[in-house]
Amino acid sequence: MDKSTVLRFFRNGILIFLVMFAMVWAKTYHAGNAQFNEGEKNLKINNVKDAITNYETAIHMYTPLSGYVPDSAQRLWEIGQDFEKSGDYDWALIAYRSLRSSFYAVRSFYTPYQEWIDRTEKQIDLVLAAKQQQEMSARPVNPQEPISGGPQSR
Repeated sequence: MDKSTVLRFFRNGILIFLVMFAMVWAKTYHAGNAQFNEGEKNLKINNVKDAITNYETAIHMYTPLSGYVPDSAQRLWEIGQDFEKSGDYDWALIAYRSLRSSFYAVRSFYTPYQEWIDRTEKQIDLVLAAKQQQEMSARPVNPQEPISGGPQSR
């Protein structure tokens, strides 16, 4: 093989790799954007639980330069805030944990949107404390039973 054949082979190999990479990127971008749009539809009809799933999936479809990822994160944050304000701490935790775990799922040699993870972890701690407080205040107060075996008066 001469030098021009080797160069042509190498050039074609790189070109094929770049085209395949672009195809995978475009498919992932399109799928993530479709999940975000589906989440928007579900949120408009007040189907919040499915919207959480759609936004979470959109973040899982992370591609660099995708605008739907920060938008999905913001929607999950807003959903968590709404549930938290209404006192539904279990669903607030679901929204916040979905947000956090989605970014953990897409990390590789770097973690995109690390600030969302940090912000969400702090909020999860606050919600867990509020939930514990709510559970403690809802617990019925039982009168203390007399201690058996103590001194008895005759």
